[in-house]
Amino acid sequence: MFTTEHRPAPLPNRAEQPAEARPGGLDVDPTIARRVLPVGASHWSRTYYDSQGVQQLAKVSVPVNAAGRIAAYEYECPTCGPASLRWMSANLAVTPYCDLHDVPMRQLKPGESGAGRVLLPWSDVVRAADERIRVGVMVAAVGAAGAAVDVADMPWWGHVAQLAAIPAAVSGSWWLTRAYLTRRAVRESGFDPADEVAGKRQRRKIDRRARLAAYLSALGMSWIEIADLLNITNGAARAAALLAALAALGVAGSRPYLNWVDRRRKADEPTPAAAEDQPPVEAEPTELDQLIAYVQDRWQTRVSGEKGPLPGTILEGIRRTYGGWSAIIVATDESDLDPERFDADKTIGKVARAYGVGVSMVTITADPLDANRAMILVQRISPLSNTRTWDGHGIDLATGRASVFTVDDGDRAQHAFWRPGWGALMELLAGATGSGKSEFLNLLLALERQSGVCVSWVCDPQMGQSLGDIRDGVDWFAPTVEEFLIMLRVAVQVMLARNLLITRMRVSETRPDGAVVERRVKYVEVSEDFPLLSITCDEAHLPMNDPEHGKEIVALLALLAKSGRKCNIKLRLITQSPLLSELKNSVLRAQLASGVVTVFRTSDRLSGAAAWPGKMPADPNTLPAEWPDGSTAAGVCYASGQKPLRLRTDYVGDVYDLMHDGETKQLEDAVRAAAGVLYADRVKRLDAFDALDPAELLGQGIPTIDRSALTGEPGGKEGGREAVLRLFAGMWEEGDRDPVRFGVISDRVKAVKTRALTNVLNKLVADAILVNETGPDGKTGWYSLTESGAEHLGVNEDVDL
Repeated sequence: MFTTEHRPAPLPNRAEQPAEARPGGLDVDPTIARRVLPVGASHWSRTYYDSQGVQQLAKVSVPVNAAGRIAAYEYECPTCGPASLRWMSANLAVTPYCDLHDVPMRQLKPGESGAGRVLLPWSDVVRAADERIRVGVMVAAVGAAGAAVDVADMPWWGHVAQLAAIPAAVSGSWWLTRAYLTRRAVRESGFDPADEVAGKRQRRKIDRRARLAAYLSALGMSWIEIADLLNITNGAARAAALLAALAALGVAGSRPYLNWVDRRRKADEPTPAAAEDQPPVEAEPTELDQLIAYVQDRWQTRVSGEKGPLPGTILEGIRRTYGGWSAIIVATDESDLDPERFDADKTIGKVARAYGVGVSMVTITADPLDANRAMILVQRISPLSNTRTWDGHGIDLATGRASVFTVDDGDRAQHAFWRPGWGALMELLAGATGSGKSEFLNLLLALERQSGVCVSWVCDPQMGQSLGDIRDGVDWFAPTVEEFLIMLRVAVQVMLARNLLITRMRVSETRPDGAVVERRVKYVEVSEDFPLLSITCDEAHLPMNDPEHGKEIVALLALLAKSGRKCNIKLRLITQSPLLSELKNSVLRAQLASGVVTVFRTSDRLSGAAAWPGKMPADPNTLPAEWPDGSTAAGVCYASGQKPLRLRTDYVGDVYDLMHDGETKQLEDAVRAAAGVLYADRVKRLDAFDALDPAELLGQGIPTIDRSALTGEPGGKEGGREAVLRLFAGMWEEGDRDPVRFGVISDRVKAVKTRALTNVLNKLVADAILVNETGPDGKTGWYSLTESGAEHLGVNEDVDL
C-alpha cells in the first residue's frame, strides 16, 4: 500500500485565530490583534535563537516556540501599510501575497514594525510643553548656581557684589529683551514704532514681555542669594528640604509667564468656521468597504442576474477570511437555491470567472439548518495548501478531543475520541490510496499513546507493512486475520467483564432529606484506572471478507459497535470503500456512521455518500490529489460533526520517538483475568509470526473475497438502495446481465414502495451505478448494472483483488 509520508515541508497556518481577530484584516487594529499568539508559538519573548542557534535580542517581544526559536515573522503589504500586518510561519517557503492588491508582502525583521508598543509622538509632546521645559531647565540651572555659590563660601565682599548684581541683572534683562523683541518685530512684521495705533499696541506687548523677563531675572538672582544665605548644602536632610522649597518657589514664580503663554497659544489657534459654512466631509471608504462593494457588484452583475448561475440571490455578511473572503448566499422569493447546483462545474465555474479565480478556489456549502441559505468561500490562497505539522498538543482529557484539523476558512477543528458522560465514539475512515488515511491514523494512534488513558489494539492485515513503527508502540498488534479474530474475541470478554464491574460499582449520594444512599453506576469516565480500549483495523474490508473467518469477524465487530460504548471500547475501521459489499453488515455501518466519519478523496462518487451520515457537504471524489503548484494534497478531507467545509489533517511526521517514549498502556488489572491467556501471550504469538519462513506462511494459501452474501434474496431489512444493489449484484454474479423492467424490480424489491423505488433508481442512474435504457418493447424503464457499478459493488470479475 502506498503511503503519504513524503509531504512538503510544513508551511504556515493560522487556524487557531478566529477570523474576527486575525491580524491582517483591514477592519482590525493591528496593535491590538498582534498580541494573539500565532500558531506554532508557545509564548512571547524579546530573546530568541536564529537559524544558526545564536541568541538574538528583538526590539519588542516576538513569538517563539518551546525551544526558544522564533516561530513566526510579520509580513506587511507595501500598499496597505500597517493595516495589513499579519504573522506567518517562520518555515514559510513561498512569498505571501496581499489579498486585496495581489502584490508580494514584505517580511519585517523581528520587532521592526513596533506593533504592540505604544509609540508616543515625542516631537508633538516637546512642542506642546516647550515653555514648561524651559521653566524647568531655568529652575534647575538657578538651583545649581545657588548650590555652587553656597559651596564656594565667598567672603563678605562677595555677598555685597552678589546683591549689587541683582539690579544690574534686572535692568539688563529688561533692556536686552526689549531690544531683541523690537528688532524681531521690525524684521518679521514690519513694526513701525512711530505708528500711533499698531505701533503703540506692539510697544505695549513688547514692554510687558520685557517686564516679565526682568521679574524672572530678579526671581532667579534672589533664589541664588537665598540659597547662599540659608546654607542649603549644610547637611543632606537640610539640603533636600530647602532645595524642594526653593524649587516650589521657582515654579510658583513662573506661573505668570506660563499663563501668558497659554493665553497666547489659545489666541493664535484658528477660529473654526461656522458649521453651516463648511461643506460636508465624506468619509474615505476603507479597504474592507472597497472589498464589499467589489464583491456585491460582481455578484449582482454576473452571478445573481437573470442569466447567472444563481439568479435572484443576494449576499450578506461579507468579510475577509484567510486568503480571500466569505459571505452568506440568501435566496429570495424569485430565486431557487438548489444545493445540487453547488457541485456542478457549470455553477462553480461561472462564479470563479466572475471573481477571476480558479475553480478550486471557490467553495459553496448549503446551510444544514436553513434551505434558503448557503455559505460561499472564495480564496486565492487556501490554508489547506499549507501542510501543518502537529504541534504536540494531545487529547484534552476533560473533553476527549484533540485539535487535528485545519478548516478551509482558516479556523481549527477537533477530533473526538470519546464523549464525557456518554462513552466511546465509533469511527470510520474512508479514502482512496494516497489520500492521507495512513498519515492521519499515525497521528490518532500517537495521540492515544501520549494521552496515558488509551489502550491501543491495532490490526494491519497486510502483515504490518502499512503502519511501520506503530506496531512497536501499541498494546496489541495483529498482523493477520487469525490474530485479529483472537483480538476481537478477547475484546468481547473485556467488554463483558467491564459491564459486570460497572454494575457492581456504587457511589454515595446525599439526598434532599439528608439521607446518604448508595447509587448504582451506569458509566465510568475514561481515566488511567478505566482506560479507553481503542481497536483499530486498517484495510478493514480484507478481514471482513475473509472466506473462513469473515462472518465471525463481522458479527464480533457489530456486537462491539453496538455494546462497547458504555464500557469505553472504541472501534476504528479504515477502508478504501465503505460500501455494504465491503463492510458486510448494514447495522455495523450505521453504528460507525453515527460516530465520527472522516472521508478523504475517493476514487468514485458512491463511496463517500455510503459512509456519510446524511448528505455530504460535497462530493469527496472531487477533492484534489495535488495543488496547482504540484504539491501533494494528501490529508484533505471532510469530517462529520465539523463545519461543512473541506479540512486538512495535521502531519505527524516520524512517529518513532512518539511510539517508543514511555510505557505502553495496557488493560487494567481488574479485567486481565477475563482477557485470559490469549491476551497474556499476544507478544509471544507476534514474535512467532515474525520468525516464520515466508514460504511456510504463504503456503497456507492466499485468502479470497467471499461474495456469496451478495446473492441472497433482496428485500430484507436494509433500505431500498441496498436492496436494489443486492438484486443487481446477485443477478450479475449469476451471469444474468440483461436489462430488467421496472415492474420486475418492483416485484422483487419489497423494502420500499413503488414511488420511493423510482427515486432510488433515478439516484443510482445519476451516480452511474445503473443505466436506464430502451428495452425490447421500445420503451424506456429497463435498468441494468454498469461496468463501473459492478466495480463499485466488487462483483466485477476483472477487478484486481
